[in-house]
Amino acid sequence: MLDLTSLANFLVLGVIGWITYKIYIWPFYISPLRKIPGPPSDSPFYGNIKALITEQPDNQEPQLQWVNKYGTIVKYNGLFNKPTLFITDQKIIQEMTSSRTYDFIKPFRPGALAFIGNGLVLAEGDDHKRQKKMMSPAFFHSNIKEMIPTFIHVTSTLKGLIENEVKLGKPDINFTPLITKTTLDIIGLVGFSYEFNSLTSSNELAEAYNSVLNRPISTLRITITLLGSYIPILRELPIEANKRFKNSCAIITRVSKKLVEEKSKKAENGELKEKDLISLLININKTLPAEEKMTNEELKSQVIKKKLIITYFIYLFVYLFISFSGEYFRL
Repeated sequence: MLDLTSLANFLVLGVIGWITYKIYIWPFYISPLRKIPGPPSDSPFYGNIKALITEQPDNQEPQLQWVNKYGTIVKYNGLFNKPTLFITDQKIIQEMTSSRTYDFIKPFRPGALAFIGNGLVLAEGDDHKRQKKMMSPAFFHSNIKEMIPTFIHVTSTLKGLIENEVKLGKPDINFTPLITKTTLDIIGLVGFSYEFNSLTSSNELAEAYNSVLNRPISTLRITITLLGSYIPILRELPIEANKRFKNSCAIITRVSKKLVEEKSKKAENGELKEKDLISLLININKTLPAEEKMTNEELKSQVIKKKLIITYFIYLFVYLFISFSGEYFRL
């Protein structure tokens, strides 16, 4: 019969063996992805993750280097060397995001869920189909066309800021924060008629978004973010990063709730004439069959209100970021 010491030793050896297998053996010798070309792991703990989220000395994104070296399908190592695919092949992306989107279930991400809610970005199955069907009319060509003057107005402000930087003789201009602020300003106006003015000034909601999206990179932050998906209690630790995230989410929730409450009240009185996306969504919801629309309770609840606002934020962010990035690369 095993005594406690032998049992403890056996458990320790078992844990060491399991860790060795998961980090050093399975990813490189057993995983079905092992033969796909990609960069070598930088760390048994972080894999290649730190290279993805920290600024590189040559200012070139590691993804671009990988694609140039390994092709349009790249295998890199995630947390604990977990094999992960990075895909830029257009046909595969179309299949994953359009023709067979419901065959590719997104992994559960509690951090993203806390920030953007279970809206169109994270919803799956029937919930995603219902939300997508309800939201699609808001993105008709006629509605998108009416957004163009806003795009021009905000990007003209951006152009002026860049010209001022050039006149000051600065040899390097960091476009990343400028693109983020430009995107945020456009989203505020076309998404829910809210002026962030983040390019020229700031306000509470803009600061909350900036705190979440542009927090300084640190080893502690990376560790908490990555491990938080496996050990949720880490997100409850009373450290500055967690406090800042919770405070920002609280501000976003409060302001979003107020914005949608005001528009919902206008809609009830037949006075909601604005063409921003949230206004269009609320009006569209009124015309849908009962089984497809969001209930009054859902629309009035604080959680759904936050989800609607942030869903549009992410939806437009992807579209605008790709569009703006293409223009900057050409310049």
